[in-house]
Amino acid sequence: MALPRGILAAIVAAAAAACQTSAIDGDAGFAGRYHPPGFADPAEHGPALKTSGEDCRGCHGYDLTGGANAPSCDGCHLAGEDPAAWRTRCTFCHGGEADDTGAPPRDIDGDQPISFPAHSAHVRAGVTSGLDCMQCHVKAVDVLSPGHIFDDDTPGVAEVDMGAGLSPQGRFDGAGCGDLYCHGSGRADDGAIAVDAAPQTCTSCHAGIGSDGAAVARMSGPHALHMGIDGASCASCHPGVSADGRSLTDPSRHIDGRRDVAIGEPGVTFNATRKTCTGSCHGFDHNQTGWTGTGGAYHPPGFSAPLVHGPEMELQRQDCRGCHGADLAGGTAVSCDSCHQASWRTDCTYCHGGGLNDTGAPPRDLGSANLSVSQSFVAHPRHVTQTVSRASDCSECHRKPVDVLSPGHAFDDTPAAAEIDFSGGRSPNGVYDRSGTCTNLYCHGNGRGDSGTATDGMPTPTCGGCHADRASPDRWGTMSGHHKTHLEKGYGCEQCHADITADGVTILDPLRHIDRLRQIRFVVTTIAWDPATRRCTGTCHDGHNNTW
Repeated sequence: MALPRGILAAIVAAAAAACQTSAIDGDAGFAGRYHPPGFADPAEHGPALKTSGEDCRGCHGYDLTGGANAPSCDGCHLAGEDPAAWRTRCTFCHGGEADDTGAPPRDIDGDQPISFPAHSAHVRAGVTSGLDCMQCHVKAVDVLSPGHIFDDDTPGVAEVDMGAGLSPQGRFDGAGCGDLYCHGSGRADDGAIAVDAAPQTCTSCHAGIGSDGAAVARMSGPHALHMGIDGASCASCHPGVSADGRSLTDPSRHIDGRRDVAIGEPGVTFNATRKTCTGSCHGFDHNQTGWTGTGGAYHPPGFSAPLVHGPEMELQRQDCRGCHGADLAGGTAVSCDSCHQASWRTDCTYCHGGGLNDTGAPPRDLGSANLSVSQSFVAHPRHVTQTVSRASDCSECHRKPVDVLSPGHAFDDTPAAAEIDFSGGRSPNGVYDRSGTCTNLYCHGNGRGDSGTATDGMPTPTCGGCHADRASPDRWGTMSGHHKTHLEKGYGCEQCHADITADGVTILDPLRHIDRLRQIRFVVTTIAWDPATRRCTGTCHDGHNNTW
């Protein structure tokens, strides 16, 4: 049995004093000593040993049991107890500042503040049982283990090696840890945490009570179905770990690499081998229903109907990948390709097809029925069909995916939100306020820059809705160059933009309108335009022959 901390400290101090007052004969000493005065103090020679500032074996013997010029280290360490016990007691050297549990272990050189303050949270029981050193380090058998103190290529460094722990793929870069199971979702080595992170809660790693739909959807199997629709909590299926879904009943069963399942619903049993449920729960009769689709139906009757499972996927109430495979090509359940048409993965309209037709005009809201008349953005049809300009591609207002699995598309952190991103379109500086108004637009601007603003639901703009026209002389001065001069002389848009309009009111070629190019072609053939110098030469405007 270990001595109480106070008594042990007194014994060590007395032994150290005895060592300090004894003389050691030999050529290497100074005035009869090898070490300077005070070196026997543990606070002096301890760091010198641990940082390899001194190799004690030169005098105290290769196994530290004594040599020709110095005594055994066992003579002072833990005097009054088993003299060799210090060799295998980690906390003799690594004991914490608070107590000998190692919580927190002090830095090797003894400096303050401690470089890894989270040691306490790891080695003491809390959200899990107290972790052993081997979770993050190669644990030595005793003080002389190879690579521990001696014969170590990195003296003074507490090497991190998680290969024998719960997170064998884990890595530490000095600022934090990554590729962790222990700080991950519980499904893979996907966790990361910074050294100075705040104390963690249930939802720091995985979804819990109160989490949003996206977080719940990232959990395995039908977690989303149970938590989002049926109102089940963690305690419904994991009562041995938590009784209320917010606190732990038994920390030793948490973050241990095992899934502890025990259904709390009366009459429902769980087969841990087959991972199936039997009994009646949340209004559905289970008959060996598998968590991942095996041993019975995973989904309730009728779920295969597109208008049932489509919205579930689009709103991320279910993450199909849990059963149908990370690439939806099949896992414990069939490939999605076995029912969906061959091109569904890259055919945007397969999921987003519009309420009028499959051109996507208008694309239906995420999660809505295909013929829904409730459209969050009613101007979709005007944008995706050719009107006064070419039909706009999705990339004008959204980040267009390559296929259904493109990062941030079907499975993302903002479920049920069609994120707006103008950077790939004609108005790269555009801003959408998520209330129907877009600003900083070229496509609704005056043609001279990103000056436009438009609100969803407003009437279709006319020519004068974006830039000045013949009906708005008060705004002619806002146009570039000599527009005002020409308009005041009675010239119409068609005189200089003959490929765009024939009457200054209607558009001849929508493909050449609102394209960020200035399309110049004169009706009068006696005048020519030089796009390089942006000047016109010839006979025009009252017969004058000018270069403008």
